[in-house]
Amino acid sequence: MTFGDRLRKLRKQHHMTQEQVAKSLNIVRSTYAYYETGKTRPDFNTVVRLAHLFNVTTDYLLDANTKASQNDNPTGNFTASTKKTLGNQWRLRESEQKLIIAYRYLDENMQKEFLKNIEEVAAQLYEDRHKHEQKKKG
Repeated sequence: MTFGDRLRKLRKQHHMTQEQVAKSLNIVRSTYAYYETGKTRPDFNTVVRLAHLFNVTTDYLLDANTKASQNDNPTGNFTASTKKTLGNQWRLRESEQKLIIAYRYLDENMQKEFLKNIEEVAAQLYEDRHKHEQKKKG
């Protein structure tokens, strides 16, 4: 399933039109329609906003982890067995635990700066990956 297919599926599951999704993202409908058709891809911040809108992970949207996205329940209606499966998948590695603990020791301004820096790096990695995929295609 492509990125656009996942967006279309989620939009329909949420009983939304392309216009409604576009308005919630503060973009024009045609821009959103291009995301669904695969003509263009959103920037990193828009991917994050889409994930929040549809209550899914960015990994699910981007299919970054095939195993997780196959087991993921994008509607947010989790059964007991789904919660158990997700609980096992979402265990934090030691390095991730250390990162969270360190983050909590920072004051609010430092947390904001830290998040800003991580988002900038993640956005750059996302763009680089997209450019690499485009080179492979064409």
